[in-house]
This record gives sequence, C-alpha cells and structure tokens, in this order.
Amino acid sequence: MDNPRHQVMHRALTFLFVLAFASFVSAQDPFGGGFAPKKETTATITPEASSVDPGDYFDAAFTLDLQPHFHAYYKNAGIVGDPPSVDWELPEGFTAGELQFPRPTAIKTKSAGVDTVLYGYEGVVTFVAQIDASENLEKGKKFTIKGTFNWQECDESCIQGDKEFAFTVKTGDETEFIGANEELFSETKEKLPQDASAWGFIVTEKSNTIKIEVIRPEGVEVKEPVYFFSDDKQIDSQAPQEVEITSKKVSLTLKRNEGNEELYIDAGEVGETLTGLLTFESEFGPASVPVKAALTPDADLGYVELILATEEERKAGLEVYDVEARPDIVLLGGAKEEKVTFLSSLGLVFLGGLILNLMPCVFPVLGIKIMGFVSQAGEDEKKIKFHGLIFGLGLLVTMWILAAFIIGLKLDWGQQLANPVFLGTMIIIFFLMGLNLYGVFEIGTSMTSVGGELQSQKGYLGSFFSGALTTLVATPCSGPFLGAVMAFALSEDNKLIQFVIFTVFALGIASPYIVLSLFPSLIKKLPRPGAWMETFKQVMAFFVFATAVFFMKGYMKLVGDDHFNSFLFALCLIGLGVYIYGRYGTPVVAKVKRMVTGFGLAGLMTIGGITWAYSTAKPPESGLAWKEWYPGVMEVSRPKGRIIWLDYTADW
Repeated sequence: MDNPRHQVMHRALTFLFVLAFASFVSAQDPFGGGFAPKKETTATITPEASSVDPGDYFDAAFTLDLQPHFHAYYKNAGIVGDPPSVDWELPEGFTAGELQFPRPTAIKTKSAGVDTVLYGYEGVVTFVAQIDASENLEKGKKFTIKGTFNWQECDESCIQGDKEFAFTVKTGDETEFIGANEELFSETKEKLPQDASAWGFIVTEKSNTIKIEVIRPEGVEVKEPVYFFSDDKQIDSQAPQEVEITSKKVSLTLKRNEGNEELYIDAGEVGETLTGLLTFESEFGPASVPVKAALTPDADLGYVELILATEEERKAGLEVYDVEARPDIVLLGGAKEEKVTFLSSLGLVFLGGLILNLMPCVFPVLGIKIMGFVSQAGEDEKKIKFHGLIFGLGLLVTMWILAAFIIGLKLDWGQQLANPVFLGTMIIIFFLMGLNLYGVFEIGTSMTSVGGELQSQKGYLGSFFSGALTTLVATPCSGPFLGAVMAFALSEDNKLIQFVIFTVFALGIASPYIVLSLFPSLIKKLPRPGAWMETFKQVMAFFVFATAVFFMKGYMKLVGDDHFNSFLFALCLIGLGVYIYGRYGTPVVAKVKRMVTGFGLAGLMTIGGITWAYSTAKPPESGLAWKEWYPGVMEVSRPKGRIIWLDYTADW
C-alpha cells in the first residue's frame, strides 16, 4: 500500500497537470485549426429607414467596433493618419452628404518612441451620413444603396480596413424608420456636435499664439475638460492647450501648427477663418459645438466682455426705443439738427432741388437737356413750351411713383439705391446713354422717313424720359443737404404733406428747364445749332460714363467682387451688341445683313449681356447672417449671447 503522503502529492500533481492541459486544450480549435484568433475590428452599416418619401432624407450609420489597443482617426488625425470615408454607389435620384464625426478624444500614445497626441476613437464608434432622395423619384420602387466603408486603424502598426455594404430602400408616401435601429441613431446623434447658432467665438492671433474667447449662451454651463480639435490643421495638436473658465468667460490659448519634422506633420495653411470642434463637459454630460470664426491676425483686441441686459434694462429699452419712431438727425459736431417745420421744409426742398442740377449725378442730364433746347432754337415757341412741360411732367410722375413706393413700404429716402437690381439697371441705362451720345449707335434711325408727326412724338417721349431719369439719379445726391427735410417728410403721418414735399422737390429740380421753355427768348441767347453740338454731345458722353462709375462702387459693395467682375464683362457684351446694331442696323445696310447681323446678332448679344448682368444682382454668399437693423435689436440679441456687427453706413 502506497504512502498516504505520496498519494496526496500524486493527486495534486495530476490535478495541476489536468488543469494546465485543459487550459491548453481550451485554446485549441476542436477541429484542429490551431490557436483561436484574437478579437478583430468589425464594421456594421445600418440604415435608419426602410422607406423614404421622395424629397425627404434618412441617415446611415457606420459603426466600428475596434480591436483592443487600436484606434481610428478624427477628420484631422492630429498626426499622420487617414480618417474614415465612404465610397458611394448610389442609384440615380439619391445623393449622400459628408460623413459626420462624433466627439473625438485626444489620445496620448507613442510614435517611434516619441510621446504623441492624436485625435481619434477607441472601442465602439459610430459615424453618420445623410442620404437625400430626389422629389422626382417614382413612388413604390425599390432602390439599392451600395458602397464601401474605409478606415485606418493603428496601434504600433496600421491596418487599412474596408467593408462593402448594400441595403435596399423603398420609395413611398412617407418615410418609415426602422424601430430596431432607433436606439442606435438616438445615441449616435447625441454624440454629434450641437447647433452653434447661439454661441459666439472671437479668435485673435499674436506671435503664432491663437486665442479663442467663447461666448456661451445664457444658462449653458461649461466645465473641464475643455479641448479644441482643429479641423483645418492650423492648431498644433502636440502643444498643450491653456484653458481658463470664469463666471463670465471661457478662453483657450493655443499654438499655431508650424509643422513637426519628428512626427512628419506638415505646417497648417494659414486661413482667414478658424474651424474646428470645441468639446467640454456640461451639466448633462460630454458635449461639443462646431467652431467657425474669423481669425484676426496680429491683433491685441483683448476680450470683448458681454454684459447681459437685465429685465429692468429690457423694459427701459422698450420705452427708449420706439420701433415706429425715427432717430434725430445729428450733425458731425454732435449737435442735433434744428427741427424742420412744414413751411420751412418747402423752401429748403425747393432750393435743394434747384441746386441739385449742378451735382455730379444730375449734371449729365442737365447738359443733354440744354442741348435739346439748343436744337429747338428757332422752332415753334408753343412746341418748345410743350417740351418743357412734358419734361416736368415726366419728372413729377416719376417722383410721385418713387414717393408712393417709399412711403408705402416705409423706406428711407435713397434706400432704393441699396437694391442691386435697381442700381444695376441705372448703371446699364447710363452706360447705354453714354454709348448713344458718343455715336456708337443711334436710336430710331430707321424712322427717319416715317414722317414729322412720329418724329415729334419721339421728341416728346424723349423729354418725358429725361425727366424720369433725372428723378431716379437725384436721390443719391440729395442725401447730404436734404436729409433732415426727407426725414421730416417720412416721419409725418399725413400722406398729403409727404406728397406735397416730394412734389415741391421735383419742381425745384425741374424749374430751370420749365423756365427756359416758358420763356423761349432765353433760349435764343444760347449758341445756335451747329457742328459744335456733335462735339458737345460726345463730351457729355464721358460725364454720363462718370455717373455710371459713380454708381459702381455701391453696386460692388452690394454684390461682392466676383459678381461685380462678371457684371463688368456683361457690360462689355452689351456694348458689343449695341455697336453691332449701330454698325449694321442702319437703313443703308442691305436688308438681309441688317436683319441677321444688325438686329438678330446685336439683339442676341445685348439681351444676353443684360441677362448676365442681372444674374449678378444678388449679394454674395457669406458666413455672416446679415439682417435688417431695427431699434431694440441689441436688447433682443444680447441675452442670447450673440455677437452683433453693425454696418452703419451707405456706399451711395
């Protein structure tokens, strides 16, 4: 019989051996395949909807379940690395938006033995892309959405991963979401950046140090950790970020990315704006907001402190700011201008209209009209008087239409010149007038043989048009010395008083012409018609061109440089069109050539140029949300923590 001590020892050794063998066997493939592999990264593509209403959209989720110790990258990896992307194969009628990235993490690691900070994700992370369905899609049809999801995952080495996917979506009367996927999309969208419209960011730079001042909405708490992830690679991802949080402000001090040879990081391209993602801890958990703000270089502006209005201040503001009231006219010295009365306004507005004839805007029309009087010298006095009255009528009617438009819409005097369509029309009219005066083309040359009666009607229409044009160009010049009078007129509740003031203003402008027409003896003192008139007419063309140039500055400010450059080329096309008309559209040219070239080709170019010009009559796209100013806007905006820029001037 064996020694009991030996039996106990034998059993213990046997147990340990079996345990070790069992552990070894458990790691074996029962079918002889060798060791079981460690966990690998998986990718899952999940559609949000099974059916979509044409014109609507749905999301697709791209989930990475990364293997341990591996990471994927944010849109800016911080170091050398590729972010996830999608190569789409979409059926006709479907479009996909950019991949949306959730909040990343600043991950500390080592690269070639160097301490490194990268921007990315570990564990499970989901990206989202929006898919839009065209409203022209036929309902009741099935469509297959296909593509390849690509990513790069890295530890000590990197692996390029990809996953082909395909799913079917049907077009129907409404978009039907998949209930089983609702939780995934709800959790994923909570990790996407929030709306930043109520946030403000002031970004300044000095000596390659960039400072971001954050103006958060009222009631929003920002707590550590706070971090800024640069999207445009202007910020040095390897440099520490200094964060200061007080009761009034949040500020970050960052270093510009000047490149890092050791980590093969290229210097970031210097831009006029800074874009990125601000991440922070809120009272509800981790949060983030996108940042896109103008970058002010080499400036030491300091922090612009936002003082929120109290309830008492807002109530006081409502008493001070009457939306219907108009502000007082203040002189350059700071003193208020003396109040204008109805009687004094009549005298001032008539005198202002009279003097206006010598201003740069109206002077070209004055020269043209005087030349018209000269050409009428020696004609029937009754006819001359009628021309003068028709001119005054054109001026009055146009002034009344303009006054009705301004009063009815409660606009300011001259505000029509802040409309790019109106301003562009004025420039084109003056441009064509100048070309006509210089002799590039003549209007009505084909009517020379029609008869005296039609010729006289043409002259009367010309007088009426001259009066109308004089009114339209008078508004920008009248502002400097008629501001108080026009403010008084527009502040009156009595519409009759307003129209009387505008009428007297028009009479003041028209008075020199009416006087000359009513007293033809004065016209006889003017030089007699002769060859000098052609020279005078061509000289006046340059004054008309100068008037067009006068309006161009305001037009450029309204539409931006790119649209303005296109407008200038459109004017060249218009000029070429009327030149061809003047060259080949006269009765002396053969009929076929006149119809094809003089009218057809010239008309095509002229109309095409005008269409092109009007296509530019719109403001340029801008990141700034410009709105019409109104009294009290500061009181409304300040509690929301919004930055407000006031553009308080006129370019005309």
